[in-house]
Amino acid sequence: MSTVRRADQQTAATPPEEPRRLPLRWAIIAMVTAAAVTVTYVAGGSVAAISVGTAVLAAAHRILD
Repeated sequence: MSTVRRADQQTAATPPEEPRRLPLRWAIIAMVTAAAVTVTYVAGGSVAAISVGTAVLAAAHRILD
């Protein structure tokens, strides 16, 4: 069997795959959560900041999904 291709045979070249990246919504979720945690930490302490951060993170995922 020959490995030489005929001139009339065209092969479809597949473009190289793009690297997997996080979607923009992850950056938005991270920024909103960080802002909420920072404000809550200054106003109410670490326990309140963790609680608010968890709530904002969950809500942002539901809203932006």
